[in-house]
Amino acid sequence: MRLQPVPADELDESWLRWRPVEPRFRPTPGGRLTALRRSVFENALAAIKPGRPIKVTTYVFADLGVDTDGTHALLAEHARERGWSVDRERFTDEPTGGSASTRPQFNLAVRRAGSGFVDGVLALGRDSMPSTDEAYEAYLHWLHRHYAFIAFLQPTTGRTQWRQNAGNVTSDHGGRRS
Repeated sequence: MRLQPVPADELDESWLRWRPVEPRFRPTPGGRLTALRRSVFENALAAIKPGRPIKVTTYVFADLGVDTDGTHALLAEHARERGWSVDRERFTDEPTGGSASTRPQFNLAVRRAGSGFVDGVLALGRDSMPSTDEAYEAYLHWLHRHYAFIAFLQPTTGRTQWRQNAGNVTSDHGGRRS
């Protein structure tokens, strides 16, 4: 987990003036959200009955120049490599002129997972999620209450250059540990 120093003006330790203040650290907002997503992921997997396959749906935020079909295929391949089954329904949001946190297809994908049709949503990485940390955290808490998860593409070494480049940006934990 990434840490950031706590500014001295936020420390309430005036009674410790007789000794030098040691630096304090706290998780960065991104590090905290990554840890929360991992916890939600692990709890959702633990709730799945042993022997039942994990089922996911794929979600792509199709920024300019993104091949949506190819990205969905890459995500589906990744899911199958993990032994997960892939739902036939897939979700794609395209950039609009509206709010950056408005992603209606992402909302539908999360609702599909929370309703029990699938166990989770598989996406490329944090860039695919709602742009505000507060909105992303709210989705994670809602999924946690419904025993569902969000997983990110985990790169596999020895793949094509495009996959390696996509993986470098999203090298977050997103599958079972090998």
